[in-house]
Amino acid sequence: MSFKFIQMSDPQLGFYASRHPGVTGIDFEINNLSKAVKLTNKIKPDFVITTGDLTQDRLDSQQARIVKELYSQLNCKYYFASGNADLTNSPKFQDIERFRKRFGPDYYSFEYLNSQFIILNSTVLFDSKEVPGADIEQIEFLKNSLLEGNANNVQHQMIFMHHPLFGSQPNEENSEKVLPKTNRKKLLKLIESHNVTAVFTGHWHSNNIVKFKHTQLITSGPITFGLGKDPSGIRLIEVEKQQINHEYIPL
Repeated sequence: MSFKFIQMSDPQLGFYASRHPGVTGIDFEINNLSKAVKLTNKIKPDFVITTGDLTQDRLDSQQARIVKELYSQLNCKYYFASGNADLTNSPKFQDIERFRKRFGPDYYSFEYLNSQFIILNSTVLFDSKEVPGADIEQIEFLKNSLLEGNANNVQHQMIFMHHPLFGSQPNEENSEKVLPKTNRKKLLKLIESHNVTAVFTGHWHSNNIVKFKHTQLITSGPITFGLGKDPSGIRLIEVEKQQINHEYIPL
């Protein structure tokens, strides 16, 4: 049975003002996220997954409240992944706990019809020095989730997180834009061995699509201000028995 869902990424309330001297507030993001919600409701997806950076200031409870208020206007279920703006580039346990209290678990999985959806906290995979062992725990969770999906005979397994695995080549150098090689290699090994259908990410504020073996690596542009040539937008994914199709839709 086919179905469709929406990927949003980087609503990041306050980001536009942080990049435009003289501009204050979060009006830009409120306007764009409101557009995204209205557009999504017209599309009528089965659910929405947002791949991180919900707010620019992780300590601003008002930004978090507005994000939740706007998402509550969706006419479908919605799921969150965390990003570096939500937790910092080197998250501490209190950052993760704050996110969990506001938005729910930072990593989890669920199945829908013939597919499995695995949401990861990529910030601890990027840098776990302040949360020792959190990256190991996360990789073990991914391994066990993929095995569970196989046991349940799912047709598609998809992973959602904030940081892309790489931009063009699996062995490219470490940078703030991608997961470091150590954990990247571990994830890629699991992805290859389980023939994962796709990995959806954000973080770049622009679109980028590459392939690793049989897996699509899809980085989507933001709800907030874009940093590349792509406008702000959302991604529509249609899941068929044998494949997935997707398109980026500008706001």
